[in-house]
Amino acid sequence: MIRIDALGKPCPIPVIETKKAIKEMGGHKGEIEVLVDNEVALNNIEKLTSGLEIPTQRKKLATDRFTITLFLTEEANVEKSVPISAKAVTTYLVGKKHLGEGDPQLGALLMKSYLYSLTELSEVPTELIFFNEGIFLTLRDSSSLPDLETLVAKGTKIYVCGTCIDFYEKKDELAIGEITNMYAISEMQQKADKAITV
Repeated sequence: MIRIDALGKPCPIPVIETKKAIKEMGGHKGEIEVLVDNEVALNNIEKLTSGLEIPTQRKKLATDRFTITLFLTEEANVEKSVPISAKAVTTYLVGKKHLGEGDPQLGALLMKSYLYSLTELSEVPTELIFFNEGIFLTLRDSSSLPDLETLVAKGTKIYVCGTCIDFYEKKDELAIGEITNMYAISEMQQKADKAITV
């Protein structure tokens, strides 16, 4: 069994170390146990293993101590973690709640207009990734929420940076999107046919 101590390690280090351990197994059967100190790390590891079809089991040891055990029963293709579509993949990274520099009120108006404009494109973005202040656009009180819901209905996947949600203490207010980690974000950006930072 491979054991990984990821206590106190920030996102996305627990996921990266888990992925490295899967590679070290070289397609052989076995177990990997990862020790973490928060549920966000657990969830991020489970997203990785779900994409690789690796069964897992989590245990709570204490308030801030968890383990997740991976059961490798067959060769895991570590490249399966981000699906590749035959269609061109367009990834938009949104790191602000306003568009451009200058007056914040104008910037907020421009961002709302921009997100609405995306809903009217003949081909909507494949992925929208919100990080830093951009996560405020995915909260319950966001005026852009209806446009984001329209994009999801048209096939856009929305992801929200977990570290950012925790930093701003807005997890309970999240209204749309899947919480993810910076490693997964960097993978999506790398594999996109076109990556656009807003």
